[in-house]
Amino acid sequence: MIRYGDEDVFVLQRDWLRVPQRLPYRKTYRLKPGEEWHNAEVTIDQWEHYVQSAEGPLPIGAVIARELISDGATSAAFTDCGGTSRVLLGPEPVCVAKEGEMAILLERLRAANGHRWAGLPDVIAFGADGKVVMREAKVAGKDRLSKTQHAFGRGARSVLGERLDLAVVEWGKETASGEPCH
Repeated sequence: MIRYGDEDVFVLQRDWLRVPQRLPYRKTYRLKPGEEWHNAEVTIDQWEHYVQSAEGPLPIGAVIARELISDGATSAAFTDCGGTSRVLLGPEPVCVAKEGEMAILLERLRAANGHRWAGLPDVIAFGADGKVVMREAKVAGKDRLSKTQHAFGRGARSVLGERLDLAVVEWGKETASGEPCH
């Protein structure tokens, strides 16, 4: 368990392998609906840890969204921001339009967070049981929740109440030798 906002939430341990080196960041926030993450422009001024998969490197949000769908979520998307914009990508990872129930939810959450995106969790999904599932990804031993994430957690709880299923996904742990765990 970990404190997230004013509540204790689960820390979900995942043994997904991390690509051994940091890779250039893909400017996902510039994608338009229908465009693929793999085709996003990269920058060497920023980097990110990616999950090692049979398909090649994948953003952690896509892997979490896939897991939520396989666990019964009716839809799932991961988020990326650039400045004031927020982009959603589905599990495949392809940019999806902010529309319908997701668009309404995002605006309610943004309003509850002082009209800011800061702290929005990495993945949002709608459970078949009516829950709104939010997952924040953290690289094991390298990451912790920020003040803005705690504030967003409090805002999300005020909007969703008992419908909120908030948790942290810890992944990509390394062994003492620096090699990824298998």
